[in-house]
Amino acid sequence: MSTRNTTPVGIASFPALFKPVGFAGSPEKYSVTLIFDKDEDLSGLKKSVDEAIAKKFGDKAPANIAMPVKDGNTKMDKDGNVRPEFAGKKFITASCKAEDKPKVVDGEMNAIIDPAAIYGGCEMRVAVNVFAWEYAGKKGVSLYLSNVQKTGDGQAFGA
Repeated sequence: MSTRNTTPVGIASFPALFKPVGFAGSPEKYSVTLIFDKDEDLSGLKKSVDEAIAKKFGDKAPANIAMPVKDGNTKMDKDGNVRPEFAGKKFITASCKAEDKPKVVDGEMNAIIDPAAIYGGCEMRVAVNVFAWEYAGKKGVSLYLSNVQKTGDGQAFGA
Protein backbone atom coordinates (compact mmCIF):
# COMPACT_ATOMS: atom_id res chain seq x y z
CA MET A 1 0.00 0.00 0.00
CA SER A 2 1.35 3.43 -0.84
CA THR A 3 0.73 7.10 -0.20
CA ARG A 4 0.77 9.62 -3.06
CA ASN A 5 2.84 12.81 -2.83
CA THR A 6 4.06 15.59 -5.10
CA THR A 7 7.43 17.07 -4.24
CA PRO A 8 8.41 20.72 -4.23
CA VAL A 9 10.49 21.92 -7.17
CA GLY A 10 14.04 20.59 -7.10
CA ILE A 11 17.03 20.32 -9.41
CA ALA A 12 17.15 17.18 -11.55
CA SER A 13 20.20 14.98 -11.51
CA PHE A 14 20.77 11.70 -13.35
CA PRO A 15 17.42 11.82 -15.18
CA ALA A 16 16.51 8.59 -16.99
CA LEU A 17 12.96 9.51 -17.99
CA PHE A 18 12.79 8.58 -21.67
CA LYS A 19 14.80 5.36 -21.70
CA PRO A 20 15.07 3.03 -18.72
CA VAL A 21 18.54 2.30 -17.39
CA GLY A 22 19.90 -0.66 -15.43
CA PHE A 23 23.15 -0.75 -13.46
CA ALA A 24 25.39 -3.73 -12.73
CA GLY A 25 22.89 -6.28 -13.98
CA SER A 26 19.90 -4.80 -12.13
CA PRO A 27 16.59 -4.48 -13.98
CA GLU A 28 16.17 -1.40 -16.14
CA LYS A 29 14.01 1.38 -14.72
CA TYR A 30 13.11 5.01 -15.16
CA SER A 31 14.47 7.30 -12.48
CA VAL A 32 15.47 10.78 -11.43
CA THR A 33 17.24 12.26 -8.44
CA LEU A 34 15.98 15.62 -7.17
CA ILE A 35 18.25 17.93 -5.20
CA PHE A 36 16.79 20.38 -2.68
CA ASP A 37 18.26 23.12 -0.49
CA LYS A 38 18.85 21.89 3.08
CA ASP A 39 16.05 24.16 4.33
CA GLU A 40 13.46 23.10 1.71
CA ASP A 41 10.17 22.13 3.38
CA LEU A 42 9.62 18.44 2.67
CA SER A 43 7.05 18.04 5.45
CA GLY A 44 4.42 16.72 3.00
CA LEU A 45 6.81 14.01 1.87
CA LYS A 46 7.80 13.29 5.48
CA LYS A 47 4.12 12.85 6.39
CA SER A 48 3.68 10.39 3.51
CA VAL A 49 6.80 8.50 4.64
CA ASP A 50 5.46 8.29 8.21
CA GLU A 51 2.09 7.02 6.92
CA ALA A 52 3.78 4.37 4.77
CA ILE A 53 5.88 3.20 7.75
CA ALA A 54 2.80 3.02 9.98
CA LYS A 55 0.89 1.00 7.36
CA LYS A 56 3.74 -1.49 6.92
CA PHE A 57 5.34 -1.71 10.37
CA GLY A 58 2.87 -0.25 12.86
CA ASP A 59 3.42 2.74 15.13
CA LYS A 60 7.17 2.32 15.59
CA ALA A 61 9.64 2.57 12.73
CA PRO A 62 12.18 -0.26 12.67
CA ALA A 63 15.78 0.50 13.55
CA ASN A 64 18.14 1.05 10.60
CA ILE A 65 15.33 1.67 8.11
CA ALA A 66 16.47 3.12 4.77
CA MET A 67 14.76 6.48 4.30
CA PRO A 68 14.17 8.25 0.96
CA VAL A 69 15.46 11.74 1.93
CA LYS A 70 19.25 11.66 2.05
CA ASP A 71 22.03 14.07 2.99
CA GLY A 72 23.73 15.45 -0.12
CA ASN A 73 27.10 15.34 1.62
CA THR A 74 26.94 11.54 1.32
CA LYS A 75 26.70 11.58 -2.51
CA MET A 76 30.23 10.83 -3.73
CA ASP A 77 31.84 10.90 -7.14
CA LYS A 78 34.06 8.08 -8.44
CA ASP A 79 37.08 9.57 -6.63
CA GLY A 80 35.34 9.59 -3.24
CA ASN A 81 34.67 13.35 -3.15
CA VAL A 82 31.28 14.90 -2.41
CA ARG A 83 29.61 15.73 -5.73
CA PRO A 84 29.58 19.55 -5.87
CA GLU A 85 25.94 19.85 -6.96
CA PHE A 86 24.91 17.82 -3.86
CA ALA A 87 27.17 19.51 -1.28
CA GLY A 88 25.20 21.10 1.54
CA LYS A 89 21.88 19.92 0.07
CA LYS A 90 19.44 17.03 0.52
CA PHE A 91 18.11 14.72 -2.16
CA ILE A 92 15.65 12.00 -3.09
CA THR A 93 15.65 9.41 -5.83
CA ALA A 94 12.42 8.22 -7.40
CA SER A 95 12.19 5.33 -9.82
CA CYS A 96 9.71 3.00 -11.48
CA LYS A 97 9.74 -0.21 -13.48
CA ALA A 98 10.50 -0.11 -17.20
CA GLU A 99 6.90 -1.05 -18.00
CA ASP A 100 5.56 1.96 -16.01
CA LYS A 101 7.04 4.83 -18.02
CA PRO A 102 6.32 8.13 -16.24
CA LYS A 103 4.49 10.96 -17.94
CA VAL A 104 6.79 13.92 -18.51
CA VAL A 105 5.17 17.33 -19.01
CA ASP A 106 6.12 21.00 -19.05
CA GLY A 107 4.73 23.81 -16.90
CA GLU A 108 1.64 24.03 -19.10
CA MET A 109 1.03 20.26 -18.80
CA ASN A 110 2.06 19.63 -22.43
CA ALA A 111 3.85 16.33 -23.02
CA ILE A 112 7.62 16.65 -23.42
CA ILE A 113 8.76 14.31 -26.16
CA ASP A 114 12.28 15.64 -26.76
CA PRO A 115 14.68 13.88 -24.36
CA ALA A 116 17.13 16.81 -24.69
CA ALA A 117 14.61 19.01 -22.82
CA ILE A 118 15.27 17.02 -19.62
CA TYR A 119 18.82 17.20 -18.27
CA GLY A 120 20.77 17.26 -15.05
CA GLY A 121 20.34 20.84 -13.82
CA CYS A 122 16.78 21.56 -14.98
CA GLU A 123 14.05 22.31 -12.46
CA MET A 124 11.21 19.86 -11.88
CA ARG A 125 8.78 18.34 -9.43
CA VAL A 126 7.70 14.73 -9.34
CA ALA A 127 4.61 12.82 -8.25
CA VAL A 128 5.50 9.68 -6.36
CA ASN A 129 3.86 6.85 -4.50
CA VAL A 130 5.57 6.42 -1.15
CA PHE A 131 5.78 2.85 0.11
CA ALA A 132 7.55 0.94 2.85
CA TRP A 133 9.17 -2.40 2.10
CA GLU A 134 10.97 -5.33 3.67
CA TYR A 135 13.22 -7.57 1.58
CA ALA A 136 16.12 -9.91 2.33
CA GLY A 137 16.39 -8.71 5.93
CA LYS A 138 16.42 -5.03 4.98
CA LYS A 139 13.67 -2.46 5.54
CA GLY A 140 13.08 0.89 3.93
CA VAL A 141 10.85 3.45 2.32
CA SER A 142 11.06 4.15 -1.41
CA LEU A 143 9.51 6.56 -3.90
CA TYR A 144 7.80 5.04 -6.93
CA LEU A 145 7.93 7.55 -9.80
CA SER A 146 4.60 8.38 -11.40
CA ASN A 147 4.70 11.75 -13.19
CA VAL A 148 7.27 14.48 -13.84
CA GLN A 149 6.72 18.17 -14.46
CA LYS A 150 9.60 20.27 -15.73
CA THR A 151 9.12 23.73 -14.25
CA GLY A 152 12.17 25.54 -15.58
CA ASP A 153 15.62 25.48 -17.07
CA GLY A 154 18.80 25.68 -15.05
CA GLN A 155 22.55 25.40 -15.36
CA ALA A 156 23.31 21.99 -16.89
CA PHE A 157 25.62 19.75 -14.83
CA GLY A 158 28.85 18.59 -16.43
CA ALA A 159 30.19 19.31 -19.87
